[in-house]
Amino acid sequence: MDRDPDIALVALAVILVAGAIAAVVGGLRSDRRRSRIAGSTGAFSAAQVRGGEWSLVLDRTGDRQIQVIKEIRTITGLGLAEAKRLTDRAPSIVLDRVDHASASAAYQVLATAGATVRITEVGPPEPPAPGLCTVVLHDAGPKKIQVIKEIRMLTGLGLAEAKQLTDRVPSTVLADVDSETGAAAQARLTAAGATVRVTGS
Repeated sequence: MDRDPDIALVALAVILVAGAIAAVVGGLRSDRRRSRIAGSTGAFSAAQVRGGEWSLVLDRTGDRQIQVIKEIRTITGLGLAEAKRLTDRAPSIVLDRVDHASASAAYQVLATAGATVRITEVGPPEPPAPGLCTVVLHDAGPKKIQVIKEIRMLTGLGLAEAKQLTDRVPSTVLADVDSETGAAAQARLTAAGATVRVTGS
């Protein structure tokens, strides 16, 4: 009879010790999870608001390529084939010349999907070489579909990429082309209702 309270006390002590060990292990796991999350986001936490222009570069898709392709399509508006091409040709630029907040948000999405990505700062565009010019679209105008068709014919871009140029004006349609090519492109786009400027000599 005297041993029953001793057994109960020993059992209680074992339960308390086991609970304390479980709490310590759980805390360590939580710390590791927090460290991993901090490691993926810490590069940007100190500078969420930055000026300038930035590019988001995909280095590797990881083991979940389909999920990464889905996220790239959501981020960029690209079609399935074009988004897959980006993953197949890694390292490749997913976003180019965007603000830091946009690049950072897209970074988080792709990193969560398992991709290896990085953000790089883009310097000012280089001036065109002497004798060459750049064709810049400022407004697609009322006949946007026709303008997209002309851009595709001039550049060889896919539908989604050509549409992106019309959505994100001002945008460069042709760069470092001779003045004759630039003037011809300007004439075609202007005839389709777009507002276009040719810069350079």
